[in-house]
Amino acid sequence: MNILKNADLFGVPFIQSIDQKQSKYQSIFGGILSLIIFSSSLGYAIWILYLWQTKQMNPKISTSKYATDYSTLDLNQDFIKIYYWKYDNNLIDPFKTKILLPLVIYNRQNQLTQPQLITNNIVSSYGNTYIPKIELGFSKIDGEMYTSGQMYIQIVLCSEVYLSPDEKCASKELIEEFFKQSSNIIVIQIYSTSLNSRDGSEQVGLQEFYIQIEERFCYTMNTFLETNLYELQDDFLFGTSQFKEFISGAVVQTQTSSSEYCYKAFNNDALSIIYLGMNGNQMQTIFEYPRIGDILANIGSIVSLLFMSKYIIIMLNQYSLKQSIIKEMISYYYPQFKNVCITKNWRQKIVMVKINQTVVDIKEFIKFYDKAQKQMIQKLSYLNLLYEISRLYFIIRSSKCREELYKSHHIGIKMNFNAINELDGIFNYKSICSLQSSRDNILLNEDDADILSLSKKGLENCCNIIPEEIFNEIDFYITNKIV
Repeated sequence: MNILKNADLFGVPFIQSIDQKQSKYQSIFGGILSLIIFSSSLGYAIWILYLWQTKQMNPKISTSKYATDYSTLDLNQDFIKIYYWKYDNNLIDPFKTKILLPLVIYNRQNQLTQPQLITNNIVSSYGNTYIPKIELGFSKIDGEMYTSGQMYIQIVLCSEVYLSPDEKCASKELIEEFFKQSSNIIVIQIYSTSLNSRDGSEQVGLQEFYIQIEERFCYTMNTFLETNLYELQDDFLFGTSQFKEFISGAVVQTQTSSSEYCYKAFNNDALSIIYLGMNGNQMQTIFEYPRIGDILANIGSIVSLLFMSKYIIIMLNQYSLKQSIIKEMISYYYPQFKNVCITKNWRQKIVMVKINQTVVDIKEFIKFYDKAQKQMIQKLSYLNLLYEISRLYFIIRSSKCREELYKSHHIGIKMNFNAINELDGIFNYKSICSLQSSRDNILLNEDDADILSLSKKGLENCCNIIPEEIFNEIDFYITNKIV
């Protein structure tokens, strides 16, 4: 059983009360400041939890570059679009009039496929927009990741080979009129996706690249797509991370060559060639959102700063408690001290002292008060308390023999629940109170348990009924009686 008791982590110490009303000293000022601290701490905690729940707290962000296998990259999204920039309504749209055709060629294991017409298109405010199907392959060779599948987007002169039987290319006159226009620009749009660090929502960005179409030149653009892998650590306390991979942009290399160069390379009348490949490295971004432990640590640090002011309150309460106890103890020895009225100025200097509305000399009172304070401070010492108890024993021992003191171990207050008519013992105890001629005066009862307690101070005791002529015979009470 003792082992179990010693293992108890929730034991409580015995706290001695200051008086009958409180076990620790508390003040109004301390209560007001405590309410301010608690309300401020609670308000700050609610505010931080609100920011956390509404995703308004910025996460810790770290970035690094590493080789990836693009396992989580979704290439089915329409992130590449092509259209002719018809900035004037009088301009001829080469795609709509079948002057130029957008083709796509895939490089699969170093083998080029036959050119295919891009048929997936949508009508927008600036004309027909063509969306090619993205096919990119990746292979790991000697531990390194390579793009094993690329693709080419070509802008070529119309050829009925790529058209359906019911379609025809534009007339020669319309083609000549098209190339006579002041500016013929093909726009390549590359859409990128990023994550908002605040709440993890997706944000779409756009890059546009412009290709000038000329009849005698072939414009080439090597486009290397860049990706970003996001790791979201937004679990409550424990959990796995979320991974999202997106196209984050593109790096291009441009070159202008002759039409003959492109014809030799692809065996068609290409006026522009866009190469699409992947960049070997990618950026990894980690969003580490605050967990509940981080939130509590944040709140705890601010609350700790607020509670630093408690030391000021504790010091004030300690000083007030000490002064209160000293004044109370002085009144035990000098009962008239409770009638003393002390007036102080703003510097806490005594300027007036009254006892029962009678002004007394300040210097004499300060001399008395300083001496009394030093005496009471000494009595607050635990060793001094034990010392005074030992002196009391010697005083009692000087008038009582050991045998009589030993008898004190065998007496006590009986729990008399039934009426008792006979005394259990008769003692040769002579006192002033025995003058009442009542045998009950020498019998201990429940009143003896706290007859000397502070709670009995000021109550009428048995000595008040002693006749005055007998009372006057006792010099001690006459000398020290407070009238």
